[in-house]
Amino acid sequence: MVRLIKQVWKVCGIYLVWTILHFGASQLYTKFCTPLTLIGFISSPFLVTSPHCQAFKWCINNGSDALSSMWIVFGTWIISHLS
Repeated sequence: MVRLIKQVWKVCGIYLVWTILHFGASQLYTKFCTPLTLIGFISSPFLVTSPHCQAFKWCINNGSDALSSMWIVFGTWIISHLS
């Protein structure tokens, strides 16, 4: 039983970390790279190329891919433990 709990934590822990990174980066990207103001609209073509906006975009894109893949991992893990 303890082994099963450790395995569940490994799968859920990775999912939780990617969820936090993806959500946080999405919120920060809209705040710092594409603010919802006229000045934000004018400055966004310049801001999106900055290093911090590129980092946020990387977290958003890779987080989205990782979260999509995690559903496959989760489903496979559940099916393998049902039999």
